[in-house]
Amino acid sequence: MADFEYVNLKDDLEHYETSYAAFNDHRYPRNARVAWVPMVLQHGNIQTSISKLERSGESMRVLGIGSGTGAGDCNLITGLLERYQRIHSTVVEPNKHHLRQHQETVSSTENLKKADWDWRQQGWDEFLTHRMEKNDSSKFDVITSVHSIYYMRGELNAAVDGMVDCLKDGGVLLICLEDKDNAFNQMSNWPWNKFHEQNLPYTLEIKKILERRGLLCEIVVFPELCDVTNIFERRNERDARHLEDFMTHMVNFKERAPSNIYDDFIKRLQEPKTTYRENGRIIVDINPNAIIAEKKSGCADL
Repeated sequence: MADFEYVNLKDDLEHYETSYAAFNDHRYPRNARVAWVPMVLQHGNIQTSISKLERSGESMRVLGIGSGTGAGDCNLITGLLERYQRIHSTVVEPNKHHLRQHQETVSSTENLKKADWDWRQQGWDEFLTHRMEKNDSSKFDVITSVHSIYYMRGELNAAVDGMVDCLKDGGVLLICLEDKDNAFNQMSNWPWNKFHEQNLPYTLEIKKILERRGLLCEIVVFPELCDVTNIFERRNERDARHLEDFMTHMVNFKERAPSNIYDDFIKRLQEPKTTYRENGRIIVDINPNAIIAEKKSGCADL
């Protein structure tokens, strides 16, 4: 197929924000973005950590990696504050627009202001580099990476190892991702989709890295769908284009792509292995996986 001018969505943060909002409008159930939170709150190690912190008087340290606009983080911190009043939350988010929305949510919510917040407009690699330069060896009781591992620069092992090294013994790590093999990511095999050339990770690949480091892991699949009907019906052209842009991770995909590539996108999107019809809607399964891992005492840092 003919090549074309390609602009990665992650290189245009304002366009990413708009396209991501369109994608979220078509996801359901509506609580899909925060479905992982109870999984962390109910983990046995959380109460164990709180009991230890109550004796020492220290704060529970929470690290959110790629927290976006903060829906998940805010739900998690709210739940933790119900259990323990001393919370220190570090937010690592490279998108300044998302970070600002997250900050605005916190500043307008009295309960969330009870926690101490540390805002870092950084990518994960930048955060780790900064820690190394400052000889910062502080650890976290809880670390979450929700749909952010796709955007991390460098080698997957190094990114995951960095998370493990930042986690306290007895700490809880949650990594949420859309597995490379799910229907939504079948686009990774489409020949013109350059975003996916970076090789999206497999859930089992990450689990293997964590287990190599001695962590105990569990995988949970969350039911989540995306309604892509408007891409075909075009009842709202602007919405359809933003949804297409997020699905392909390309800026102005319909405008930039040659007609044969756009037609191929529509054709592949209609294939049974990608979408199906339900109650008059055209649906693609997202069904993200969550890996929840426990760091046992004695796991050596790299």
